[in-house]
Parts: sequence; structure tokens; C-alpha cells
Amino acid sequence: MPSVNRVIVAGVATAQRFPATTMSALVAAWAGIMQVAVWETGGPETYWLRVMAVASLGLPLFTGITLLSERHEKSRLLVWLGHVVGLGILFLFSARWPDWSESTLALRYFHLSATIHFGVAVVAYLGVREHNGFWQFNRELFSRFLFAGVHSAVLFAGLAMALAGIDNLLGIDVGDLTYTRVFFFLGFVFQTWFFLAGVPNNYRRLEANKDYPSGLRIFAQYVLLPLVSIYLVILTAYLVRVLVTTTWPSGWIGYLVSALAALGILSLLLIHPDRESGQHRWIDRYVRIFWIAILPSIVMLLMAVWQRITQYGVTEPRYLLTALAIWLAGIALYYVFSRSRQIKVIPSSLAVLGLITYLGPWSAYSVAEQSQVGRLEGLLESYGVLAEGRLSPAPTEIPEEDWRQINDIFSYLVERHGTSKIDNWFEEGVAQIDTISPGTGLLTPGAASRRAALILEHTGLVPDDGLPFGPDGQITISADPPLGATFDSESNQVLSVSGFEHLIFNADLVSGSYALGQDQVDFILGEDEIIIIRLNDNELLRTSLAAIKRRGTRGGHIPYPGLIIFPQDSLLIDTTGSTATTRIYLSSIDLKREDQKTTVTKASGDVLLSWKLSDNPQF
Repeated sequence: MPSVNRVIVAGVATAQRFPATTMSALVAAWAGIMQVAVWETGGPETYWLRVMAVASLGLPLFTGITLLSERHEKSRLLVWLGHVVGLGILFLFSARWPDWSESTLALRYFHLSATIHFGVAVVAYLGVREHNGFWQFNRELFSRFLFAGVHSAVLFAGLAMALAGIDNLLGIDVGDLTYTRVFFFLGFVFQTWFFLAGVPNNYRRLEANKDYPSGLRIFAQYVLLPLVSIYLVILTAYLVRVLVTTTWPSGWIGYLVSALAALGILSLLLIHPDRESGQHRWIDRYVRIFWIAILPSIVMLLMAVWQRITQYGVTEPRYLLTALAIWLAGIALYYVFSRSRQIKVIPSSLAVLGLITYLGPWSAYSVAEQSQVGRLEGLLESYGVLAEGRLSPAPTEIPEEDWRQINDIFSYLVERHGTSKIDNWFEEGVAQIDTISPGTGLLTPGAASRRAALILEHTGLVPDDGLPFGPDGQITISADPPLGATFDSESNQVLSVSGFEHLIFNADLVSGSYALGQDQVDFILGEDEIIIIRLNDNELLRTSLAAIKRRGTRGGHIPYPGLIIFPQDSLLIDTTGSTATTRIYLSSIDLKREDQKTTVTKASGDVLLSWKLSDNPQF
């Protein structure tokens, strides 16, 4: 067992070697604890979340800067200059944070984090030809990271059980925030410190080290290589099917090709020592066959992505998937024709690719925004609502597919990029239309859809069938607010009951059954949206929802596809029969479309009824 003094000395030495990384871990842990405390009190602020994200990016960034300065023995001034540059990168990321939505932040964070991690993998070996040392260095980093994760997880589980014991056995209150504090401290501080303590610094020893753990060899040769072979067989069979049936490759192929590439490259990296030794000639043949066999799958992937781009334009995921496919094709051709055994080219080229696709007018984010703005401009111009760069709203019915695309593009732009690129289309800017308060939290997809609906409503465009179904093929027509839904004294809702004898609140118009004194009233939805009202098992009256369904969006507001909201007094049905009269204040109707047929699945509302049965002997 190591002495306490030895642990302290090792911890201090690690902090002195990686001071900026250690400080980033402490800041990230503190910010995480503070953010959870804010959320527990019901606050929407995300300031501490921003600090935690930025500080967590500093973990790999400052680690890489330290490794670079160590390996190349830079002066203390250059080392501090490198850390200043790193701080500048983190500051720029933090400064742009308020301009991004939740989904954009997540994508940009992981994009930048992956780029930095690939850079850390090669930074200590830039300009150095030590192939074995490079493999051993990254093998030790990978093993140490897993080792630190296991230690942190076990330690958290043990401390959580101890805290629960203190709470339940000793009666000492342990708040939920205590568990969170332990989690963030272990996740950021302990795990980072433990990992950094094992980062190698003797590069000569690494180059001379020929150790190859048998566990890695077994995992690579008996787990990863068979999996890669199975994926190759499946994709080859699918290629044959595509050629025989002359069908376009499915977009789902991207998942399988990505998994094949990730597992294949990982397996080739793990078996590198056996390949370098030259004692296993079959590995050389396998590697060459792998790079040749993956090329047709890459072509199919590019075809599938290109089809989506030609139909719906460029988005960040499509751009990044295309870039990775092109990179994968280039790497495959490089290894096929050069027969090189160098593996450093893989993480180094990925780091360069990540940087190129993250920054500049050629980045995934800039290209995607330009593509979608161009598509939106073309669609609006084709229907005459956009001319000479100005939006002239006019009531116009368009095919539902085009309406959906326009709505999706508006939602995409609001959520991912904002509306700066289309602001000059509107006479007084988008701000005059987008009246939803931004609040203090990050922009969520739901809020983006509501903002986009306000902008789309201003164009005057509506789908020609009047029903903007949601992605699941369903739509709700709703009253805002539905009559009878609230009863407080400040409500302005008025339900006129003059001329009626009975009132049923929130009746189920599809299959509801209600007792009115000695009478039983049933509602049955028949064909063609006909509501049959029965009294004591005899038909009393028929009314129809067809007129409401045919109204479509006229006079309604569309917060997002799948919902139309009308004023409460516009969803009103009056019906008079030979012996009865009814007035229905509809609160909502749910419609579902299958096989080009639209059916009512649910309908509810407040029903006023009056009947006179003396002239009808069947009652």
C-alpha cells in the first residue's frame, strides 16, 4: 500500500506538470455543482453550464499544449504563450455560446472536443519518426483513461452507499446536492488527476518498449476482426442487391458504414504491433483486403447522402458525414497504393479535418446555413411571396410537401443559425414578427418551432389540403382556450345556454356515454365524420365534423406541424333536427392520415342539448 505521503507527492507533481489542466478540472467540477444548485431552485439560468462546458474543453486542450511543450522542450515563455492561446480559444467558444441553441451547442461542443482529442493523440509526435513509441503512448493513454473511469465509478458507488447509510441509519440528513457534489468532484477532479498521473513522459522508453498486452491482442483478433468481417459481408451483399435491383442506396447505410469504419480502424490500430513485427503475414493481407473492400461501401454511402442533399439541401450532419466519407476514401486509397504501415496519419488527418470543418466559410455550419437559405429563397420565389429580396405575404395554397419543407427550413434556421440571413426580407426585420420573448435559457427545438411558425404565418402560405400533418401523420385541431376548461372568476369565457336544457362538459364525441337524470345520452362517431347522438339507445340527432375538417388552416394559427389552434368561438357546430337541437363547442379534434385517408381518432367538446319527444313515438 502506498503511503499517504507518497500519494500527496505524486498528486503535487501531477498538478505541477499539468497546472492548467488541473485548474480546468477544478473549475468544471465547481461549475457543475453550481449549475445543479440553480436548477434545483427552479432557475433557468445556464451560466454555470457554460463555464463547465468551456472548462471541460480545457482538459484535453491544455493537456495537449503541455505535451507539445514537453516533447519539444520549448522555453517557459513559449509554454505560457501556448496556454494564453488555449485560453483565447476557450474564451471565443464561451463568447459565442449565447448565439447557439441547445442542439447547435451540443454538436459544436462534441465537434471541437473530438478535434482536440485527435490532436492530443499526435501532438507529442509531430515531426518525430517513432512509430512504436506513438502506438505505446496512445495505448497507455487509452488504458489509463479506462482505468481512471473504473476507479471513479467504483469510488462514487461506494461513497453514495456510505452517504445513504449516514442518511438512513444515523438520521443525519444528506441532501441530493451532496451526491451531485461527489459526482462532479470525482468525475472532473479525481478522474482527471488520476489519468494525468499516468501520462507517460519518457519517450525513449516508449519507443524501446515492445510490450503488447495479450488482452488487447485477443480483443482485436477474436472480437473486433470477426465483427468487421461480418459488417463487410453484409455491406457487400447489400451492394449486390443495389446493383441487381437498381435501387438507390438507403440512407440507413450511413450507420453501418460508420460502425464498420470505426471498428475496422480500431482493430487495425490494436493489431499494429503484430503487423510491425512482420511475424504475422496474414495481418498485412487482411489490412489490404479491408481497405479495398470498404471502398464500395463508401461509394454507396456517398450516393445515399448525395440523394438527401439534392432533395433537402445540406445540413451539418450531412456535411460532416460526407466529409468523413471522403476522408475514409482517401485513407483507404492511401493505404492500398502506398502499403504504408504508419498509423499516425489517421488521428492527425482527423484532427485537421475536424478543424477545417469547424471554422471558416467552408465549415459545416456556414455551408449548411447558406444551402438552406438558398433552398428557402427558391421555394418562396416560386410561389411569388419573395421578389427582389422582399417578402410580400399573400394568401397562397401550396402543395403540402413544399409547405412542410418551408416550415422545416424556417425551424432549422431559427434553431441552428438564427434569422440574420433572412432579416432583410422583411420590411421591419424578423424581430417585428417573432414576438416570443427569448427568455434566459437556451433555445429549445420546441421554442424554435413556435418562432418559425410565427414567421411562416406571415408569408400567408398554407398547404393546399389545409391540414399540415405532423411527422407522425397526425394533427390536432384545438380551441384556444377550450370553453369549459377553466372556471376561475377572472376567466372571460362565456357559454351561452339559452334555449337548451342540458349541458355536458368535455364530452367524448367519439364514444362517450353520459347520464342525464333518468336519461342516457351516447355519442358515436360514424363514417364521414358523422356524430350520432343517441338518447336511451335511440337515435336522437346527427351532426357532422366534416366542415371543421375542411376548414383546414383558414383562420387558425399553426404553432408547428401537427397542431392548428382556432379562436374558441370558431369551432362551433349548431344542428337542429325534427325533435332535438344541439350546439357543440369543440375543444379538440385529433386526425390521423393513413394510406391517403384521413380519419378522426378523437374529438371532445362542451355539448348543449335540448329535445322534445312528444312527436316521436319511438322514444
